[in-house]
This record gives sequence, structure tokens and C-alpha cells, in this order.
Amino acid sequence: MNKVQLELEQAITLYQAASVGKLISGLIHNINGPLHTIGMEMDVLGVLLSKKPDKSPHVLEDFSNRLARMGKEFEKLNSLIRQAADRAEVLSESPPAYINLNHILREELEFLQANLYFKHRVETVTEFQENIQSLTPRTNYLALGLRWFLQAIVEDLEQNKIERLHLKTQGVDQHALLTIGTEGASLSPSVLTTTQYDPGPEPVGLKDLNDVGMLLAVTILKSSGITMVHDSRSDYSQFRLYI
Repeated sequence: MNKVQLELEQAITLYQAASVGKLISGLIHNINGPLHTIGMEMDVLGVLLSKKPDKSPHVLEDFSNRLARMGKEFEKLNSLIRQAADRAEVLSESPPAYINLNHILREELEFLQANLYFKHRVETVTEFQENIQSLTPRTNYLALGLRWFLQAIVEDLEQNKIERLHLKTQGVDQHALLTIGTEGASLSPSVLTTTQYDPGPEPVGLKDLNDVGMLLAVTILKSSGITMVHDSRSDYSQFRLYI
């Protein structure tokens, strides 16, 4: 059997493009909604102005409210496009000075609305410690690893029809602790097994690749100095990441 061996950075670059591509259909769905809303509001504004050219206070107030709604929808579009563009960028050569864990998680949860199952079926509960200290990453792809780890879990939620996700951040000693839990069912055994992967000098064979995204995420996180602990039973799964 012919084999292709990639350096970690090469695998990350390839999967970075693939992970954005997997969410394109959902992203288009999310963009279509705001565009439809903006179009309807524009039609209504045109009718209002044509029927009441006197611009009475009532009409002006209605006009202002509709413009405000259009502005919010436009910001949603702008945010989705910006986040998609960020994920398509190549990695920088050096790690950022610091990253904000809560910001990364909030941004990723917003972007994951492009996953239609997650958007319409999953109840997400968040408990973020607001004064948690910023993190100084050891590598330039720590944030990417966190995003992919969460993406892999969300994809497995759909596979196992899990409808509740809990995320919590808190400061513990000199670390930040991220707890990710599911309720109602356990994640797939393949996902749980992959999180126990210990990156080493030997390449991973294709027979070991149960989930490429999760494997890359775990490799990145552990290579970045993160300690990962998990607990799982038939009705729940929980991960604790010490960053």
C-alpha cells in the first residue's frame, strides 16, 4: 500500500481547509436568513416611503427601527464572513503573545451555528469565568486545536443524537480549566479513544485514524502542553482540559 507521510504543520494546513469546507453548506444557510430579512425590510421601507412621503414621526420611528434590525442582520453576516476568512488563513510562524479562552469559545460557538443540527437541536449551557487570565500559548496553533476539538465534539453530538452541551471555564492555580460535558448520552467510543492518543515520534497509520479532526486537535493540544482528562458513562461524557 502506498503511503503519504506529512509533517504536523502540513496536516494542519490541509485539515484547516477541509474543516472550513465541511461547514460551507451550513454557513450558506446561515447567510441566507439574514439576507432574506434584510431584503424584506428594504421592501417594507420602500412601501412606507412611497405611501407616506410626509415622513411623520410614526413613520420615521418605524423607519429607524427597521434600519436598526437591518444593521444587526448585517453584523451577523459580517461576523460569519470574517470568522470563515480567519479559519482559511495560514498559520503564522510564531505564536501570539496571548489568547483569551472565553473569546475563542464564544466565537467558535457562534460559528458552529453553521452546523444545522447544533443550531436547531442542541441546548448549550455556558459558565465562563469572566476574569480568567489570558493565556500565553506555547505554539502558534493552540487556538486552532481548541476550535477543532470543539468542532469534533459537536459533529459527534449529531451522530449520537445528543442534545445538551455544557462548557465551563475557570482559573485553577496557574492554569485555566476548560470543562466540556454532554448530557443524555455518551460520545462515540472512537472519539473517547482518540482523546487518549499520546503524540510520539512514530507516524500514525491510517488504520488508527478513527477521527482525523479529533486526532489532530488532540495532537495539537497535547503538544501545546495541555493535560486532558475524561470521564464517561452511558448517559454523559466530560472532558477537563488544563491549559
